[in-house]
Amino acid sequence: MVLEVSQLASASIRLTDGKKLATVDRIIFDGRDARIAGFQTSQRTVLTRFGRIDYVDTLEVERGEIVIDSEKNIQKDLKPFDQLRHQYGTVLGVVAKTESGRKIGKISDLVIDADTGLIIRFYLGQFLNERIIPRQFLVSITPKQIVFKDIVIAPTFDEIAVSQLVA
Repeated sequence: MVLEVSQLASASIRLTDGKKLATVDRIIFDGRDARIAGFQTSQRTVLTRFGRIDYVDTLEVERGEIVIDSEKNIQKDLKPFDQLRHQYGTVLGVVAKTESGRKIGKISDLVIDADTGLIIRFYLGQFLNERIIPRQFLVSITPKQIVFKDIVIAPTFDEIAVSQLVA
């Protein structure tokens, strides 16, 4: 199943029996592999407690809901996620450029493979235009910019991208 990352913002984190444990506070990306590393969670009681769930510890990732099999999957140590955020940033809302430095928009959303967390497509917004760029054209992810191959600004890019989506 594929889904947009925007559908995971504030998602409920539940056990297999349906018990709600927490809510997604932040989505953490690993830019090296262009995938979701996991979720920073928040549990609101008298004081808000933050935790983390590694993507590999999820059973199901669906629109508005993440299912895990044990409360032990919510870890207290946020340092690994802090390091990833420092190294790769938030991805959403980040400026997108080509290798030659041309600005082509901002990342407005992502499509991921729910089973693996891999980013499949990037949605870019610029003024009133939206573009979809498949993962195959990604060069790098940094906190300040996402870089794509120069071909994404070629007049024939749409034809090339469609063939990549079908393949």
